[in-house]
Amino acid sequence: MVSYALGSKMPDSDIKLIGEDDPQVVTFSKALTIPLTRYCRNNCSYCNFRKMDQLTVPYSTIKATKMARNANIREVYFVAGERPDKSPQIRAVLDLWGFNSYLDYLYTIAELSFLEGLIPVLDLGFLTPQEMEKLSEISAIFKIGLDALDLDKENEFYKASPGKRYEIRLKSLTWAGKLKIPVATGLLLGIGEGHAFKKMMLNDLAALHAEYGIIHEVQIQNILPSRNNPTIKPVDKAEMMKTIDMAFELLPKDIKIIVAAENTPDIADYIKMGIRDVGRINESQSIISMQQLNETVQSLGLTLQQRFPLRMEYIRDVRYSKKLGQVFDAYRYKIKKEEQEKQKDLKPISNENKK
Repeated sequence: MVSYALGSKMPDSDIKLIGEDDPQVVTFSKALTIPLTRYCRNNCSYCNFRKMDQLTVPYSTIKATKMARNANIREVYFVAGERPDKSPQIRAVLDLWGFNSYLDYLYTIAELSFLEGLIPVLDLGFLTPQEMEKLSEISAIFKIGLDALDLDKENEFYKASPGKRYEIRLKSLTWAGKLKIPVATGLLLGIGEGHAFKKMMLNDLAALHAEYGIIHEVQIQNILPSRNNPTIKPVDKAEMMKTIDMAFELLPKDIKIIVAAENTPDIADYIKMGIRDVGRINESQSIISMQQLNETVQSLGLTLQQRFPLRMEYIRDVRYSKKLGQVFDAYRYKIKKEEQEKQKDLKPISNENKK
């Protein structure tokens, strides 16, 4: 049963991988989202996530991950407020549960989901290089977003959010690069970023990728209306499109640019622009159903295809840990076999055969 859960068998309904790079294919990752805690050391004025709560009990996630795997979900997206272990109450709970550290807790909860056949993706805010290195054993991707605005506004805007400073986020991306850890990042629009600053962020991401090759995807995301700060409003559609065009222009072609269908009612317009990945889909939270998304993609003459959180080329190039290889190695073999078959088909006919 464990070997099946970890994906050693590949039923027809499972991830195909082959064809993900076809321009006629639109990819997505079917995901289960699990908030670990909403406690966060940052206090951003636009945030609808932050709340003073406790940690999720590790073993309480097993039933949900089992159900997710049975529903052909392959990504588990763990999200938490930044550095909840700064709270004495959180540290007391970790001690009560027998964890030596927040790191031990994170590793355990990610490993429990992996044993059910899901691939963990971590969105946790600031981590030290040592924490990153350890968690990369059990996580395919780290999410490190650039929720940044023009630097002359940063001190006032993020005065209660030390982990959101642009310098800190770039440092985290650099640490991930040195550790060869794939990262998902992106730009959050609507918090006060000008054209020049967006261009600078995209150029910084392009430079990081040129040096380390670890930028797996860049999501262009419009901010959601804020309950806490009504002055924060999404940018208009024209500004979204302008930013996407800039991303296509400045980022290397091997970085996937994403607009999330999950919270974008007019996703068809972005697909027409050239977007070929619509991010993670959590059906319980998405404004669009899988059926509606499939119909939308088909109406554009394209094909919708599910992917792992880690894209095909990263699996082909073994950009994952030995532990994650329990799932990915079989798929890497599948890719290699397919490429060998293509090479055979492309071999020129010999002179003898021509005769």
